[in-house]
Amino acid sequence: MLIFKLKLTPMRHQIFLALMLILSFSSCKKFLNEQPISNLIEQNYYRNTEEVEAGVIACYDGLQKVYDIEFKLTEIRADNTSGVSLEGDWGAIKFFRDAPSNFFVLDYWQRTYNTIARCNLVLKYLDNVTDPVKKKSFEGEAKFIRSLMYFNLVRLYGDVPLLTAAIKFDDFEKFKRISKTEVYNQLKTDLQTAVASCPVSWPNNQLARATKGASQALLAKVYLTLKDYPNAKLQLDPLVGSNFKGNTYQLNPSYAAIFASTSEMSKEILFAVRYKASANGEGNSFSYEYSNNGDARNVKASAPYQALFETADVRKASTFNATNGLCTKFLDPTAPQRDAGNDFPVLRFADVLLMYAEVNNELLPAPTNEVIDPLNEVRNRASASVYMAGMLNNKETARAAIFKERKLEFGFENQRWYDLVRMEESNTISILNAYLSATGNPAITVPAFRLIFPIPQTEIDLSKGNLTQNTGYN
Repeated sequence: MLIFKLKLTPMRHQIFLALMLILSFSSCKKFLNEQPISNLIEQNYYRNTEEVEAGVIACYDGLQKVYDIEFKLTEIRADNTSGVSLEGDWGAIKFFRDAPSNFFVLDYWQRTYNTIARCNLVLKYLDNVTDPVKKKSFEGEAKFIRSLMYFNLVRLYGDVPLLTAAIKFDDFEKFKRISKTEVYNQLKTDLQTAVASCPVSWPNNQLARATKGASQALLAKVYLTLKDYPNAKLQLDPLVGSNFKGNTYQLNPSYAAIFASTSEMSKEILFAVRYKASANGEGNSFSYEYSNNGDARNVKASAPYQALFETADVRKASTFNATNGLCTKFLDPTAPQRDAGNDFPVLRFADVLLMYAEVNNELLPAPTNEVIDPLNEVRNRASASVYMAGMLNNKETARAAIFKERKLEFGFENQRWYDLVRMEESNTISILNAYLSATGNPAITVPAFRLIFPIPQTEIDLSKGNLTQNTGYN
């Protein structure tokens, strides 16, 4: 497997193939209806440190599958993009008429729980690891990845089944939905373990693996989502560095270089899902889907979104084509169709800086340099005009500026929808309705229940009544 852009030894390749055979049966490719291979065979492939590490690598492989399609539920749904001529499941997501039978809703659910199951298998056999340093790291990595998956699930679907151990295929009681509060409590616990267990850095041929810094940033984002600003600040403080320039992590001087397949994994990247073109299925398909020939070719930067960028803002050309609105962020013109090598950035230092500005804005009586300076760091890199003293003179104007900056900075990076749903509900609905009206769909209004997706009907049908539907989708 080439998830870390390295070559596997023949022995490791054999182990990986065996693990993939097991996981194809046992890790809930369909969350409920795949009967797992016997425990005896499963145990035969998690017997020692090397085999458990192969299981860890399989967790990262799961992330590839998830992030290859996440844009279908996030970027398409949000107010950055227009969706002229979108039909079928695409149009249903875009125009807030998705049903429990929507394939994209089901596909994301299944891929995410597949990855969670892989993490649970690693944790189940952790005691078979004899190297104490690796054992600690494997636990941190598995809990980081599992937390990332649950964080996305709970924001997209609300209450979800919380599986923290490998389960039997017919253990239907475990498929009941658990409150978001309990899911978030588990996230905080697991990410605290990841912060303590993941290494500060990895060798260059393993840069995709979770680190202490990535765990801190993800935990900060969880706290920020929960509006627990003091704890978010505790996680961000070590990352921002002196004068907001960063230490281990820094802004890449070139915004375009962050996304180019030839210059990835710079100091800007805290965590990315890695892809490699023409490498036996290790490439991504989202790069092609966003192109003029892809299935998402009608998902373009909306006119209101394009108008937000200042003329000199270098992010504009790196985010969309000014002529046709198509995404330009992940172009890989030399790659085969649906097999591109662009990594997908999940956590960037720009995100750290903007979270830090937001946290300080909420904690302080009024905006100070602790709010304005990290915000201006991001704008300076983009060659955008900076905020001068007095321009952001209260919490409300600063909060609006920070959310606007996030929208500009993270176009087509699946962040905008998650930002929308952590705003006050009435504000989110007002933004979405105004956007729909401005993009030619004034008859569509967004009811509150559609701020989360339906639970896939296939999974409900297979759960023997244990999995229930979100309100409004019955």
